[in-house]
Amino acid sequence: MVIEFVTLLRDQICFSPIYLGFIVGVAVIVTVALNFVQFRYFCKSWKLVLGGGDKAATKGDMTSFQAFLNALNVGIGNGCLAGVATAIHAGGPGAAFWMFVAGILEMALRFAEVFLSVSFAALARAKTKSVLGGPFLYIDKIPFGKALAYVYAAACLFYGLVSGNAMQCNTISNVLQHSTGVSAWVVAVILTAFVLYVMFGGAQRIMKVSEAIIPFKVGLFFITALIILGFYWEGIIPALQLIVSSAFNPQAVMGAGMGITVQRLIAMSISRTVNACEAGLGTAAILYGNTGSSNPRNDGITGMLSTFMSINIVAMLVSLILVVTGTWNAIGADGAVLMAQSYESVFGISGKYIVTVLSMSFGLGVFVPYCYIARQCWLYLTGGRFDLVFTFLFAGVACLGALMKVALMWTLVDLAVACLLVINLSAILFFLPTIRSQLFAKNN
Repeated sequence: MVIEFVTLLRDQICFSPIYLGFIVGVAVIVTVALNFVQFRYFCKSWKLVLGGGDKAATKGDMTSFQAFLNALNVGIGNGCLAGVATAIHAGGPGAAFWMFVAGILEMALRFAEVFLSVSFAALARAKTKSVLGGPFLYIDKIPFGKALAYVYAAACLFYGLVSGNAMQCNTISNVLQHSTGVSAWVVAVILTAFVLYVMFGGAQRIMKVSEAIIPFKVGLFFITALIILGFYWEGIIPALQLIVSSAFNPQAVMGAGMGITVQRLIAMSISRTVNACEAGLGTAAILYGNTGSSNPRNDGITGMLSTFMSINIVAMLVSLILVVTGTWNAIGADGAVLMAQSYESVFGISGKYIVTVLSMSFGLGVFVPYCYIARQCWLYLTGGRFDLVFTFLFAGVACLGALMKVALMWTLVDLAVACLLVINLSAILFFLPTIRSQLFAKNN
Protein backbone atom coordinates (compact mmCIF):
# COMPACT_ATOMS: atom_id res chain seq x y z
CA MET A 1 0.00 0.00 0.00
CA VAL A 2 2.76 2.42 0.97
CA ILE A 3 4.84 1.51 -2.09
CA GLU A 4 1.87 2.05 -4.41
CA PHE A 5 1.08 5.43 -2.83
CA VAL A 6 4.67 6.69 -3.01
CA THR A 7 5.01 5.48 -6.60
CA LEU A 8 1.76 7.21 -7.58
CA LEU A 9 2.91 10.42 -5.89
CA ARG A 10 6.24 10.22 -7.72
CA ASP A 11 4.54 9.72 -11.08
CA GLN A 12 2.11 12.58 -10.49
CA ILE A 13 4.93 14.97 -9.62
CA CYS A 14 8.01 13.88 -11.54
CA PHE A 15 6.25 13.17 -14.84
CA SER A 16 3.76 16.01 -14.73
CA PRO A 17 3.89 18.61 -17.55
CA ILE A 18 4.06 21.41 -14.96
CA TYR A 19 7.14 19.98 -13.23
CA LEU A 20 8.95 19.14 -16.48
CA GLY A 21 7.94 22.47 -18.01
CA PHE A 22 9.36 24.26 -14.96
CA ILE A 23 12.76 22.55 -15.32
CA VAL A 24 12.99 23.13 -19.06
CA GLY A 25 11.59 26.65 -18.76
CA VAL A 26 14.12 27.70 -16.14
CA ALA A 27 16.97 26.13 -18.14
CA VAL A 28 15.91 28.02 -21.27
CA ILE A 29 15.42 31.31 -19.39
CA VAL A 30 18.86 31.02 -17.76
CA THR A 31 20.44 30.13 -21.10
CA VAL A 32 18.93 33.15 -22.87
CA ALA A 33 19.44 35.58 -19.96
CA LEU A 34 23.13 34.66 -19.77
CA ASN A 35 23.57 34.98 -23.53
CA PHE A 36 24.01 31.24 -24.12
CA VAL A 37 26.80 30.94 -21.60
CA GLN A 38 27.36 27.23 -22.33
CA PHE A 39 28.34 28.06 -25.92
CA ARG A 40 30.13 31.36 -25.34
CA TYR A 41 32.51 29.90 -22.77
CA PHE A 42 32.76 26.36 -24.10
CA CYS A 43 36.30 26.70 -25.45
CA LYS A 44 37.42 28.64 -22.37
CA SER A 45 36.10 25.85 -20.12
CA TRP A 46 38.40 23.34 -21.81
CA LYS A 47 41.36 25.73 -21.54
CA LEU A 48 40.76 26.18 -17.81
CA VAL A 49 40.40 22.46 -17.15
CA LEU A 50 43.25 21.28 -19.38
CA GLY A 51 45.41 23.96 -17.81
CA GLY A 52 44.83 22.28 -14.46
CA GLY A 53 42.73 25.08 -13.00
CA ASP A 54 43.74 26.74 -9.77
CA LYS A 55 45.75 24.18 -7.81
CA ALA A 56 47.08 26.66 -5.31
CA ALA A 57 46.20 26.40 -1.65
CA THR A 58 42.92 28.06 -0.77
CA LYS A 59 41.06 29.10 2.35
CA GLY A 60 38.61 26.25 1.79
CA ASP A 61 38.63 22.47 2.02
CA MET A 62 39.71 22.01 -1.61
CA THR A 63 40.93 23.87 -4.68
CA SER A 64 38.63 24.79 -7.56
CA PHE A 65 40.26 22.08 -9.67
CA GLN A 66 39.57 19.48 -6.98
CA ALA A 67 35.96 20.66 -6.89
CA PHE A 68 35.76 20.12 -10.66
CA LEU A 69 37.21 16.62 -10.37
CA ASN A 70 34.77 15.69 -7.63
CA ALA A 71 31.81 17.14 -9.55
CA LEU A 72 32.95 15.10 -12.55
CA ASN A 73 33.34 12.04 -10.33
CA VAL A 74 29.74 12.42 -9.16
CA GLY A 75 28.49 13.04 -12.71
CA ILE A 76 30.17 9.95 -14.15
CA GLY A 77 28.49 7.34 -11.98
CA ASN A 78 26.17 4.41 -12.43
CA GLY A 79 23.50 6.90 -13.54
CA CYS A 80 25.57 7.22 -16.73
CA LEU A 81 26.01 3.48 -17.01
CA ALA A 82 23.03 1.48 -15.74
CA GLY A 83 20.71 4.51 -15.60
CA VAL A 84 21.20 5.46 -19.24
CA ALA A 85 20.93 1.82 -20.29
CA THR A 86 17.60 1.58 -18.49
CA ALA A 87 16.32 4.74 -20.22
CA ILE A 88 17.33 3.47 -23.68
CA HIS A 89 15.76 0.09 -22.99
CA ALA A 90 12.49 1.62 -21.78
CA GLY A 91 12.18 4.52 -24.22
CA GLY A 92 14.19 3.43 -27.22
CA PRO A 93 17.20 5.04 -28.91
CA GLY A 94 15.38 8.39 -29.10
CA ALA A 95 15.97 8.86 -25.38
CA ALA A 96 19.64 9.50 -26.18
CA PHE A 97 18.73 12.48 -28.38
CA TRP A 98 16.64 14.16 -25.69
CA MET A 99 19.28 13.44 -23.05
CA PHE A 100 21.80 15.24 -25.25
CA VAL A 101 19.51 18.26 -25.58
CA ALA A 102 18.78 18.25 -21.85
CA GLY A 103 22.51 18.07 -21.11
CA ILE A 104 23.16 21.23 -23.15
CA LEU A 105 20.44 23.15 -21.31
CA GLU A 106 21.54 21.88 -17.91
CA MET A 107 25.03 23.24 -18.47
CA ALA A 108 23.55 26.71 -17.95
CA LEU A 109 21.94 25.60 -14.68
CA ARG A 110 25.26 24.22 -13.45
CA PHE A 111 26.98 27.50 -14.31
CA ALA A 112 24.36 29.51 -12.41
CA GLU A 113 24.36 27.40 -9.24
CA VAL A 114 28.15 27.29 -9.01
CA PHE A 115 28.40 31.04 -9.75
CA LEU A 116 25.93 31.84 -6.95
CA SER A 117 27.51 29.44 -4.47
CA VAL A 118 31.02 30.82 -4.92
CA SER A 119 29.77 34.43 -4.88
CA PHE A 120 27.76 34.04 -1.66
CA ALA A 121 30.49 32.01 0.01
CA ALA A 122 32.95 34.86 -0.69
CA LEU A 123 30.50 37.36 0.83
CA ALA A 124 30.02 35.15 3.88
CA ARG A 125 33.79 34.80 4.39
CA ALA A 126 34.05 38.58 4.47
CA LYS A 127 31.77 38.56 7.53
CA THR A 128 32.84 35.34 9.23
CA LYS A 129 36.14 33.52 8.98
CA SER A 130 34.50 30.10 8.83
CA VAL A 131 31.52 29.26 6.64
CA LEU A 132 29.78 26.28 5.08
CA GLY A 133 29.49 26.97 1.37
CA GLY A 134 26.70 25.76 -0.86
CA PRO A 135 23.18 26.55 -2.09
CA PHE A 136 22.05 27.06 1.53
CA LEU A 137 23.73 30.47 1.47
CA TYR A 138 21.79 31.91 -1.46
CA ILE A 139 18.54 30.02 -0.81
CA ASP A 140 18.54 31.64 2.63
CA LYS A 141 18.23 35.07 0.97
CA ILE A 142 15.07 34.44 -1.10
CA PRO A 143 11.51 34.88 0.28
CA PHE A 144 10.86 32.22 2.96
CA GLY A 145 14.51 31.38 2.45
CA LYS A 146 15.48 30.39 5.98
CA ALA A 147 12.90 27.60 6.07
CA LEU A 148 13.59 26.59 2.47
CA ALA A 149 17.34 26.40 3.12
CA TYR A 150 16.74 23.84 5.89
CA VAL A 151 14.29 21.89 3.73
CA TYR A 152 16.85 21.89 0.94
CA ALA A 153 19.64 20.71 3.27
CA ALA A 154 17.43 17.93 4.69
CA ALA A 155 16.42 16.74 1.20
CA CYS A 156 20.05 16.89 0.03
CA LEU A 157 21.18 14.93 3.09
CA PHE A 158 18.57 12.25 2.35
CA TYR A 159 19.62 12.21 -1.30
CA GLY A 160 23.27 11.89 -0.29
CA LEU A 161 22.62 9.06 2.12
CA VAL A 162 20.41 7.11 -0.26
CA SER A 163 21.50 7.89 -3.83
CA GLY A 164 25.10 8.86 -3.10
CA ASN A 165 25.65 6.10 -0.53
CA ALA A 166 23.14 3.24 -0.21
CA MET A 167 22.40 2.98 -3.94
CA GLN A 168 26.07 2.92 -4.89
CA CYS A 169 26.90 0.33 -2.25
CA ASN A 170 23.92 -1.76 -3.36
CA THR A 171 25.14 -1.68 -6.96
CA ILE A 172 28.69 -2.60 -5.95
CA SER A 173 27.39 -5.45 -3.78
CA ASN A 174 25.11 -6.79 -6.52
CA VAL A 175 27.74 -6.79 -9.26
CA LEU A 176 30.28 -8.47 -7.00
CA GLN A 177 27.78 -11.16 -5.98
CA HIS A 178 26.80 -11.70 -9.61
CA SER A 179 30.35 -11.95 -10.97
CA THR A 180 32.28 -13.53 -8.08
CA GLY A 181 29.68 -15.05 -5.74
CA VAL A 182 31.11 -13.20 -2.73
CA SER A 183 28.77 -12.83 0.23
CA ALA A 184 26.90 -9.53 0.63
CA TRP A 185 28.04 -9.48 4.27
CA VAL A 186 31.68 -9.49 3.19
CA VAL A 187 31.03 -6.56 0.85
CA ALA A 188 29.13 -4.72 3.58
CA VAL A 189 31.99 -5.07 6.07
CA ILE A 190 34.59 -3.93 3.53
CA LEU A 191 32.54 -0.90 2.47
CA THR A 192 31.88 0.09 6.09
CA ALA A 193 35.59 -0.10 6.91
CA PHE A 194 36.36 1.90 3.74
CA VAL A 195 33.93 4.65 4.75
CA LEU A 196 35.43 4.95 8.22
CA TYR A 197 38.94 5.08 6.76
CA VAL A 198 38.05 7.82 4.29
CA MET A 199 35.98 9.95 6.63
CA PHE A 200 38.36 9.84 9.58
CA GLY A 201 40.97 11.27 7.24
CA GLY A 202 38.89 14.41 6.78
CA ALA A 203 38.36 16.45 3.62
CA GLN A 204 41.91 15.98 2.36
CA ARG A 205 41.68 12.17 2.39
CA ILE A 206 38.31 12.34 0.63
CA MET A 207 39.88 14.51 -2.07
CA LYS A 208 42.89 12.20 -2.49
CA VAL A 209 40.77 9.04 -2.79
CA SER A 210 38.43 10.74 -5.25
CA GLU A 211 41.33 11.96 -7.38
CA ALA A 212 42.74 8.42 -7.47
CA ILE A 213 39.46 6.89 -8.67
CA ILE A 214 38.53 9.22 -11.53
CA PRO A 215 41.48 8.69 -13.93
CA PHE A 216 41.11 4.92 -13.60
CA LYS A 217 37.38 4.76 -14.27
CA VAL A 218 37.41 7.36 -17.05
CA GLY A 219 40.43 5.78 -18.73
CA LEU A 220 38.99 2.24 -18.61
CA PHE A 221 35.62 3.41 -19.91
CA PHE A 222 36.96 5.42 -22.86
CA ILE A 223 39.46 2.76 -23.95
CA THR A 224 36.89 -0.05 -23.90
CA ALA A 225 34.12 2.12 -25.41
CA LEU A 226 36.32 3.14 -28.36
CA ILE A 227 37.31 -0.49 -28.94
CA ILE A 228 33.63 -1.48 -29.15
CA LEU A 229 32.76 1.38 -31.49
CA GLY A 230 35.79 0.56 -33.62
CA PHE A 231 34.59 -3.05 -33.87
CA TYR A 232 31.13 -1.88 -35.00
CA TRP A 233 32.31 1.16 -36.98
CA GLU A 234 30.06 0.43 -39.96
CA GLY A 235 26.97 0.67 -37.77
CA ILE A 236 27.75 4.04 -36.17
CA ILE A 237 26.04 6.23 -38.80
CA PRO A 238 22.89 4.05 -38.95
CA ALA A 239 22.78 4.05 -35.14
CA LEU A 240 22.94 7.85 -35.04
CA GLN A 241 20.19 8.05 -37.65
CA LEU A 242 18.01 5.73 -35.56
CA ILE A 243 18.61 7.84 -32.44
CA VAL A 244 17.47 11.03 -34.19
CA SER A 245 14.48 9.53 -36.04
CA SER A 246 13.10 7.67 -33.01
CA ALA A 247 13.35 10.82 -30.88
CA PHE A 248 10.38 12.24 -32.77
CA ASN A 249 8.56 8.99 -33.50
CA PRO A 250 9.38 6.48 -30.74
CA GLN A 251 6.43 4.21 -31.58
CA ALA A 252 7.91 3.55 -35.02
CA VAL A 253 10.79 1.83 -33.23
CA MET A 254 9.21 0.57 -30.01
CA GLY A 255 5.80 -0.32 -31.44
CA ALA A 256 2.46 1.31 -30.71
CA GLY A 257 1.71 -1.23 -28.01
CA MET A 258 4.54 0.11 -25.84
CA GLY A 259 2.62 3.36 -25.22
CA ILE A 260 5.76 5.48 -25.54
CA THR A 261 4.94 9.05 -26.52
CA VAL A 262 7.34 11.89 -27.26
CA GLN A 263 6.24 13.64 -24.04
CA ARG A 264 6.90 10.54 -21.96
CA LEU A 265 10.23 10.03 -23.72
CA ILE A 266 11.32 13.62 -23.01
CA ALA A 267 10.20 13.29 -19.37
CA MET A 268 12.21 10.08 -18.95
CA SER A 269 15.25 11.63 -20.61
CA ILE A 270 15.18 14.73 -18.39
CA SER A 271 14.82 12.58 -15.28
CA ARG A 272 17.77 10.35 -16.20
CA THR A 273 19.89 13.34 -17.20
CA VAL A 274 19.30 15.12 -13.89
CA ASN A 275 20.01 11.97 -11.90
CA ALA A 276 23.19 11.34 -13.86
CA CYS A 277 24.87 14.76 -13.89
CA GLU A 278 22.91 16.41 -11.00
CA ALA A 279 22.91 19.83 -12.69
CA GLY A 280 20.32 21.96 -10.93
CA LEU A 281 20.40 19.92 -7.71
CA GLY A 282 23.15 22.07 -6.19
CA THR A 283 25.49 19.23 -5.20
CA ALA A 284 28.35 20.62 -7.31
CA ALA A 285 27.63 24.03 -5.80
CA ILE A 286 28.36 22.54 -2.37
CA LEU A 287 31.77 21.41 -3.59
CA TYR A 288 32.66 24.72 -5.26
CA GLY A 289 31.24 26.73 -2.38
CA ASN A 290 33.83 25.26 -0.02
CA THR A 291 36.91 26.03 -2.12
CA GLY A 292 37.54 29.50 -0.76
CA SER A 293 37.59 30.74 -4.37
CA SER A 294 36.77 34.33 -5.24
CA ASN A 295 36.35 33.78 -8.99
CA PRO A 296 32.73 32.66 -9.53
CA ARG A 297 32.84 33.11 -13.31
CA ASN A 298 35.73 30.71 -13.90
CA ASP A 299 34.32 28.23 -11.38
CA GLY A 300 30.95 28.34 -13.12
CA ILE A 301 32.64 27.78 -16.47
CA THR A 302 34.54 24.70 -15.32
CA GLY A 303 31.51 23.48 -13.41
CA MET A 304 29.33 23.38 -16.52
CA LEU A 305 32.01 21.37 -18.35
CA SER A 306 31.55 18.52 -15.86
CA THR A 307 27.90 18.37 -16.94
CA PHE A 308 28.89 18.29 -20.62
CA MET A 309 31.40 15.49 -20.05
CA SER A 310 28.92 13.47 -18.00
CA ILE A 311 25.91 13.67 -20.33
CA ASN A 312 27.05 14.81 -23.75
CA ILE A 313 30.12 12.57 -23.86
CA VAL A 314 29.91 9.61 -21.45
CA ALA A 315 26.14 9.07 -21.51
CA MET A 316 26.09 9.48 -25.29
CA LEU A 317 28.88 6.92 -25.71
CA VAL A 318 26.91 4.49 -23.53
CA SER A 319 23.80 5.10 -25.66
CA LEU A 320 25.70 4.64 -28.90
CA ILE A 321 27.25 1.39 -27.67
CA LEU A 322 23.81 -0.01 -26.78
CA VAL A 323 22.31 0.96 -30.13
CA VAL A 324 25.22 0.00 -32.37
CA THR A 325 25.53 -3.45 -30.74
CA GLY A 326 21.76 -3.97 -30.91
CA THR A 327 21.49 -4.91 -27.24
CA TRP A 328 19.27 -1.94 -26.28
CA ASN A 329 16.08 -3.96 -26.85
CA ALA A 330 17.25 -7.28 -25.41
CA ILE A 331 14.39 -9.20 -23.80
CA GLY A 332 14.55 -9.76 -20.05
CA ALA A 333 17.58 -7.52 -19.49
CA ASP A 334 18.00 -4.08 -17.98
CA GLY A 335 20.58 -1.66 -16.65
CA ALA A 336 24.08 -3.02 -16.19
CA VAL A 337 23.06 -6.38 -17.74
CA LEU A 338 22.48 -4.62 -21.06
CA MET A 339 25.93 -3.06 -20.85
CA ALA A 340 27.44 -6.45 -20.02
CA GLN A 341 25.80 -7.95 -23.11
CA SER A 342 27.17 -5.12 -25.26
CA TYR A 343 30.67 -5.64 -23.93
CA GLU A 344 30.45 -9.43 -24.27
CA SER A 345 29.67 -9.05 -27.98
CA VAL A 346 33.24 -7.78 -28.42
CA PHE A 347 35.24 -8.97 -25.42
CA GLY A 348 33.52 -12.31 -24.87
CA ILE A 349 33.18 -13.53 -21.30
CA SER A 350 35.69 -10.85 -20.24
CA GLY A 351 33.09 -8.21 -21.08
CA LYS A 352 31.05 -9.12 -18.01
CA TYR A 353 34.04 -8.56 -15.77
CA ILE A 354 34.96 -5.28 -17.46
CA VAL A 355 31.44 -3.98 -16.80
CA THR A 356 31.71 -5.23 -13.22
CA VAL A 357 34.91 -3.22 -12.68
CA LEU A 358 33.35 -0.19 -14.40
CA SER A 359 30.22 -0.39 -12.27
CA MET A 360 32.29 -0.66 -9.09
CA SER A 361 34.58 2.24 -10.00
CA PHE A 362 31.65 4.37 -11.16
CA GLY A 363 29.85 3.63 -7.89
CA LEU A 364 32.88 4.45 -5.74
CA GLY A 365 33.44 7.59 -7.80
CA VAL A 366 30.02 8.87 -6.67
CA PHE A 367 30.22 7.40 -3.19
CA VAL A 368 33.46 9.10 -2.09
CA PRO A 369 32.54 12.73 -2.94
CA TYR A 370 29.22 12.20 -1.18
CA CYS A 371 31.12 11.53 2.02
CA TYR A 372 31.86 15.25 1.81
CA ILE A 373 28.63 16.57 0.25
CA ALA A 374 26.31 14.83 2.72
CA ARG A 375 28.56 15.85 5.62
CA GLN A 376 28.23 19.53 4.65
CA CYS A 377 24.43 19.20 4.65
CA TRP A 378 24.58 17.56 8.07
CA LEU A 379 26.80 20.31 9.48
CA TYR A 380 24.47 22.99 8.13
CA LEU A 381 21.43 21.33 9.72
CA THR A 382 23.17 20.76 13.07
CA GLY A 383 25.02 24.06 13.23
CA GLY A 384 28.38 22.37 12.78
CA ARG A 385 27.87 19.81 15.55
CA PHE A 386 27.86 16.02 15.90
CA ASP A 387 30.39 15.41 13.11
CA LEU A 388 31.37 12.03 14.59
CA VAL A 389 27.72 10.95 14.70
CA PHE A 390 27.44 11.62 10.98
CA THR A 391 30.56 9.56 10.26
CA PHE A 392 29.03 6.48 11.87
CA LEU A 393 25.64 7.22 10.30
CA PHE A 394 27.16 7.32 6.82
CA ALA A 395 29.09 4.11 7.49
CA GLY A 396 25.94 2.41 8.78
CA VAL A 397 23.97 3.39 5.69
CA ALA A 398 26.76 1.99 3.49
CA CYS A 399 26.51 -1.33 5.34
CA LEU A 400 22.71 -1.47 4.99
CA GLY A 401 22.88 -0.45 1.35
CA ALA A 402 25.11 -3.43 0.56
CA LEU A 403 22.66 -5.81 2.25
CA MET A 404 19.16 -4.53 1.51
CA LYS A 405 16.82 -4.38 -1.46
CA VAL A 406 16.37 -0.72 -2.28
CA ALA A 407 13.63 -0.67 -4.93
CA LEU A 408 11.42 1.69 -2.89
CA MET A 409 14.38 3.99 -2.32
CA TRP A 410 14.56 4.83 -6.02
CA THR A 411 11.05 6.26 -5.83
CA LEU A 412 11.88 8.27 -2.71
CA VAL A 413 15.04 9.56 -4.38
CA ASP A 414 12.97 10.85 -7.31
CA LEU A 415 10.83 12.82 -4.83
CA ALA A 416 13.93 14.21 -3.11
CA VAL A 417 15.31 15.26 -6.50
CA ALA A 418 12.04 17.08 -7.25
CA CYS A 419 12.30 18.94 -3.94
CA LEU A 420 15.93 19.94 -4.55
CA LEU A 421 15.22 21.07 -8.10
CA VAL A 422 12.18 23.19 -7.28
CA ILE A 423 13.92 25.00 -4.41
CA ASN A 424 17.29 25.46 -6.11
CA LEU A 425 15.89 26.51 -9.48
CA SER A 426 13.54 28.98 -7.79
CA ALA A 427 16.55 30.56 -6.07
CA ILE A 428 18.46 30.68 -9.36
CA LEU A 429 15.53 32.46 -11.01
CA PHE A 430 15.37 34.93 -8.12
CA PHE A 431 19.06 35.81 -8.42
CA LEU A 432 19.29 35.61 -12.22
CA PRO A 433 19.45 39.44 -12.60
CA THR A 434 22.33 39.44 -10.10
CA ILE A 435 24.22 36.73 -11.99
CA ARG A 436 23.65 38.55 -15.25
CA SER A 437 24.89 41.91 -13.97
CA GLN A 438 27.97 40.45 -12.28
CA LEU A 439 28.85 38.22 -15.22
CA PHE A 440 28.67 40.97 -17.79
CA ALA A 441 30.37 43.49 -15.49
CA LYS A 442 33.38 41.15 -15.33
CA ASN A 443 33.48 41.04 -19.10
CA ASN A 444 33.60 44.81 -19.52
